[in-house]
Amino acid sequence: MEQLEAKILLRNLLKRIRKVEEDHYELSGTLTEEEMTALNMGLALFDGNTAVAPAPVTPPVTTQVPPKPASLGPVPKFEPEPEVVDTPPVAEQPTLVTKLPVIKKIELDTSVFDLTPPADDTRLCLDFGTAMSKVTLVRDKTDQRLLEEIHVLELGVAGDQEEISETMLISSVFIDENGKLWFGKRAQDLSKLTSDISRLDNIKRFLSEEGLRETVLGKFNPTELNITYADLVLAYLTFLTWTVNHSLENMGEPRNLNRRFAMPCLDNEKSREAYEKLASMLGEAQVLADTFFITLQDGIPLTDFIEAVNLLRQQNRGYSFVKEGLTEPLGVAGSIISWEGNVNSLVMVVDVGAGTSDFSLYRMAYDPKSGKSTALQVANSTKGITEAGNYLDNLLKSLVLSKAGLKPNDDNYINYLSSIELDLRENKERLFTDSEVHVKLFNDEIVTIELNEFLELPQVKRFAQSLVDCRDEILQRVNSSFIQGAPNGTLALALTGGGASLPMVKDLAKGEIKVQGHTLKLVQTKEFPSWLEDEYEDLEYDYPRIAVSLGGARKRIIEQKGTANVTAGDIKSTPVLDGYFTKGM
Repeated sequence: MEQLEAKILLRNLLKRIRKVEEDHYELSGTLTEEEMTALNMGLALFDGNTAVAPAPVTPPVTTQVPPKPASLGPVPKFEPEPEVVDTPPVAEQPTLVTKLPVIKKIELDTSVFDLTPPADDTRLCLDFGTAMSKVTLVRDKTDQRLLEEIHVLELGVAGDQEEISETMLISSVFIDENGKLWFGKRAQDLSKLTSDISRLDNIKRFLSEEGLRETVLGKFNPTELNITYADLVLAYLTFLTWTVNHSLENMGEPRNLNRRFAMPCLDNEKSREAYEKLASMLGEAQVLADTFFITLQDGIPLTDFIEAVNLLRQQNRGYSFVKEGLTEPLGVAGSIISWEGNVNSLVMVVDVGAGTSDFSLYRMAYDPKSGKSTALQVANSTKGITEAGNYLDNLLKSLVLSKAGLKPNDDNYINYLSSIELDLRENKERLFTDSEVHVKLFNDEIVTIELNEFLELPQVKRFAQSLVDCRDEILQRVNSSFIQGAPNGTLALALTGGGASLPMVKDLAKGEIKVQGHTLKLVQTKEFPSWLEDEYEDLEYDYPRIAVSLGGARKRIIEQKGTANVTAGDIKSTPVLDGYFTKGM
């Protein structure tokens, strides 16, 4: 067996080893004859059975440290500073000296490009969330597969945070004082051990706001390395893909499985930019997740990550397994109906996440010729606003600081602020669940916030009004035929996302609204669609948060081509607008 072949086998063998406890690992499955040979070759090298010639005599050498670059572009390359080594003279050796090959510090794992093309009846949809990320795998109904199979990947298990959620992955990144990258729950835990360095949450917002190319400075980057927020978004997507790799491996699915991805609602120019950037990053993340497959759980040195990205981008690569991008409301709409049931509705999807609140309007109908439901996205009906969960988080933080009497020039203000921010999202959820929350400060004092006083804040009232304004603006500007033809004069609102249960969000689906000369009755769709209730009742608790990835992974998705196309199945005619049916929702 050649050494190169043995090296590849040993690398693949290491990838099958999983950490089960702090100092314990396990290897599942059986070893092949070739893997045993590779192990024996490695042992022989350590035993000295393979002779290695001594190094030639060299005088003491001082290596010059190259200057650090001022700007490293979109993906900088950093070389670690080599130590100054004084090599003592040794006696000359009479034997012939063979020069050993130089081993690179980082070797990319590009094996994903050599895999057999995946089946086209199975796909993923990745929902890179501002607070939590979700991924769903769907296997299509076929002649051999009697039902459409839906699997929400257990990212939380792979990411070692199942106590938080088995299916959702915390979207956090932390760079420690030693320059190591940490992700998810581990990032949260390590950030609590220091008040000098802060973790970076809500990194998805850089896709919808300006700032991807900005340099990460101050409390988020304790190193002297020049990195951008785009680099940290890619680093998190590497972690997300790494957990997907583990989940797919447990399911017997290949790493190059076709995947779609969800995006926030943006204007046309920003949408194109975000799509191109996110598609490219998801492809790169697959190679990086494979490269750091063994070591990622122990943190990635920032220098290694940057070097790997630099190597990866030295040549243009195509990532054929990265497919369509779709807006988050589009994914939700795809999860509402079974496509085989009878549904006839005008539906507005409202997806309230941590970073954005996204709205879009859909016309769903049943086509008697095909026996299938059809759907289209109404032209000019998509809009996203930045007033969302994070907005309320910041308002709660300000209220706590105010009630505690804390000001920026106070002693230990940064410590108080960091302490409040660590549990901010959990405290907000507790406030809306229990109608009050007790916030522990840095000095162990307690500040109590009542839900009523929070809802009375002028900024919270403006947040609620911004949701109403967004809903009404869309209804006023779409083609009036959709309003006039709304079945039974009713607008159904599908409320999803982490903020679906907020009182101001639920108020969107109450009462009536007069728009374009017509009165529409407002109703909320079933919180858990009936077709899922019949076959996947275990998904009910997580549905508001997984609706985007679930709908996006299904074979039939609603295309964004305006009022002229009914895009479910092969039907290309305008749907019939009579009757009203919500059972399937």
